[in-house]
Amino acid sequence: MSEVPRTPPKTFGDKLKLIGPGIILAAAAIGSGELILTPRAGALFGLSIGWIILVSIVYKMFLTLGLARYTIATGEDIFVGFSHLPGPRYWFVWVMGVIYLLGAVGYSGISLACGSALYALFPSLTMVHWAVIVVILAYVLLLSGSYGPVEKAAFILSFVLIVGVLYSLAALRPDIAWFFNGLAPKLPSGSGQTAVSLLGWTAGGTSTLIYSFWILEKGIGKGKCEGENFKGWLSLIRLDTGISYFLMILISFAFLTIGVLVLRTAGPDGGPLIPAREETTSVLSRLLTVATGPQTKFIFLVAALAILYSTVIGLVDGKSRALRSATQIIFPKSKRISDKNMYRLFATLMCLIIFAFLFTKRPVVLIVLISAVEAPVLSVSAIMLIYLLHKKLPRALRPGFAWYGVIVCGTIVYLVLSSIMLIKTLLG
Repeated sequence: MSEVPRTPPKTFGDKLKLIGPGIILAAAAIGSGELILTPRAGALFGLSIGWIILVSIVYKMFLTLGLARYTIATGEDIFVGFSHLPGPRYWFVWVMGVIYLLGAVGYSGISLACGSALYALFPSLTMVHWAVIVVILAYVLLLSGSYGPVEKAAFILSFVLIVGVLYSLAALRPDIAWFFNGLAPKLPSGSGQTAVSLLGWTAGGTSTLIYSFWILEKGIGKGKCEGENFKGWLSLIRLDTGISYFLMILISFAFLTIGVLVLRTAGPDGGPLIPAREETTSVLSRLLTVATGPQTKFIFLVAALAILYSTVIGLVDGKSRALRSATQIIFPKSKRISDKNMYRLFATLMCLIIFAFLFTKRPVVLIVLISAVEAPVLSVSAIMLIYLLHKKLPRALRPGFAWYGVIVCGTIVYLVLSSIMLIKTLLG
């Protein structure tokens, strides 16, 4: 990828050459939520629930822009920012570090889903054996500790998933007028839990915060920025995040539409067919084969594999960088270890956790609980970001009224709904 200059690019072409962190974010965020949750939502409630996806993505895009603004203006990653919060020393850094580390337990499920897609394509090995190979390949890629290979992999995998998903959708030949008519926003009866899940897991959860680390790894801003330099780098970031979240919208609505077309009337009584979560990919590929031919099954499974594998790479890479930062903040003496070796330590630890739960009975309760906790924690992160932008940035570098309006309103809705989901998870 292009080397980042000391001053921000001025032309659109030069800016386009420097995009990258947003592509990694999209590759990491488009995961099991889009692949499993949105088709199921489409099967149950049709396209009319798509507005929930749009609300979730717009909220997280504004949050990402706020994170980038803070990082460019201060030269600090967001965990360093959290270390400045009032209250017990480094309390929110501790919270995020624990959530990020425990989140690796859930990545074994994503790895097994990768293994399932590979098993469907090449049944010579078992699903678990393929999952092991997937984790090993991800680990080998990440072991260098360099940002560049991760960005290149994200670009390649993003291209594969876009082509695969759009081909699968086009093979179903949806009617354009039907599509736009179906998007009329509604909240169908009984859709409350699905709506909350879409708000929480569409376009990622707390992984949104990792964007701050990838900006620094890319070299965008290179320390504190102000004046025209700040405006120039922010313009690049807006392009980078704009492409990222457009990709998330595109893929999410494609899967929602596939769910409507393939699952909504596939049940034995002509009603919705709602497969178990772990069976969603295989059921979709089987029904696509019936509807459009065997080539679509192959292309769909390759796209699903690209989605899941890019999620594993992106999340392990980004959260290893975040955990490195958290460790250096909480334990300053750990800075004696080089950044690259500290990164390798956490990448190794996360991959070992994934390996462990590939071969043992995964603690489903723990996975569900961590997933449920992530949603309200992201809302709290948004509140903390508002505080940091107000306290740490001069007035000229703070966002405008529109940003605060979207974040405040979105955070209230998000916090209330995600808290309800957490309570139901704990009581259930």
